[in-house]
Amino acid sequence: MRGDGVHEPHPEVVAEARRGDPRAFEELVRAYQGDIWRLCFHLLGDATGADDVTQDAFVRAFRFMHRYRGDSKFSTWLFSIARNCALDEIRRSRRRRRIEDLVEAQPERAGPRTELGIEVREAVMTLPIELREPLVMIDVLGRSYADVGETLGIPVGTVKSRVHRARDAVATTLNAEEQEGRGGV
Repeated sequence: MRGDGVHEPHPEVVAEARRGDPRAFEELVRAYQGDIWRLCFHLLGDATGADDVTQDAFVRAFRFMHRYRGDSKFSTWLFSIARNCALDEIRRSRRRRRIEDLVEAQPERAGPRTELGIEVREAVMTLPIELREPLVMIDVLGRSYADVGETLGIPVGTVKSRVHRARDAVATTLNAEEQEGRGGV
């Protein structure tokens, strides 16, 4: 784990952005764009979708910047917006995928997987969203359990439990794939 890898912006920058200063908001975008994109990428499993959702998250943050009251960390507020945008896209994507799967096969997905990173990402993508979210936020983005709990609106103990279950599920999936690769069961 990386620890809490996200730093909070200077309060005056946030205050200026709340007052509508585009330069201050641009500074916030530069500070958080990478982490927001990584969150979206790991939730969606798609770089193009992550690009779109990241942009949508910042547009929403800009539109509603005046509503940020400072009751939570700015990063928590922003990650919550990005998470909600990603969940919206996942729901839209599931509807689109059902239709696409009926229309065409996807032979490129049937090829052998040769890189561990791809296998891990695919295993993570099989997790239900309630396990995938905290796993990505903790293990990929380096957020603290407390911050993730606040972002997701769940107790820290629940975050820890879900991360543990997610890690176990990924390990089980990877072990099963390894066994299949050896011809064993």
